[in-house]
Amino acid sequence: MAYVVAVAAPIGGGKSSLVRALAQALGGAATMHFDHYERATDKSVAELVEWMARGADFDELSAPNLARDLVALRRGAAVVDPVTQAEIAPGNYVVFEMPLGREYSATAPLIDLLIWVDVPLDIALARKLKEFTGSFMSRQQCAPQEFVVWLDNYLDHYLTAIRDVLCIQEARVRAKADVVVDGRNGLEAMVQQAMQEILKRCPEPLR
Repeated sequence: MAYVVAVAAPIGGGKSSLVRALAQALGGAATMHFDHYERATDKSVAELVEWMARGADFDELSAPNLARDLVALRRGAAVVDPVTQAEIAPGNYVVFEMPLGREYSATAPLIDLLIWVDVPLDIALARKLKEFTGSFMSRQQCAPQEFVVWLDNYLDHYLTAIRDVLCIQEARVRAKADVVVDGRNGLEAMVQQAMQEILKRCPEPLR
């Protein structure tokens, strides 16, 4: 059985970078990404507002085959990423990019260690906006005016619903984290802190 190390953070918190770096530090660990399975981003802002009004049950967010694939990978069987269609080979560790942490009941029992990346929401938003603008400047896939309209809509959605969702995420997911790393630090410092905890709590492969 492989250890499952989950990484959670707000949007713009650096989950993907930390997952990649930890997988490399762990000798090429397998990686899985909740975002490749989830369907929450299909929801409209109005639907997200209604979801929060109902109590914001994370189990209502659909992620077909996520638990099935994580179980298989944990047991040593390869799986296929539903987005990239690349085979994910098993290893002694699975680094799981999971923004819902242990709040998603289908995969919560499979997580051996949960890392929360602590980042103020203003910094996380600024990083995400820089990612958007950097991507636009490098690719120029649409006219500048279209990009500004899109960005303005994103910020409207952020103020209407996304920020509230992130506050709920922080309150619930962070509370059940085993390790909290400071996301304002550089990636190297975060990896070092996380690796110390991983090797201390999951020192030997379970295989």
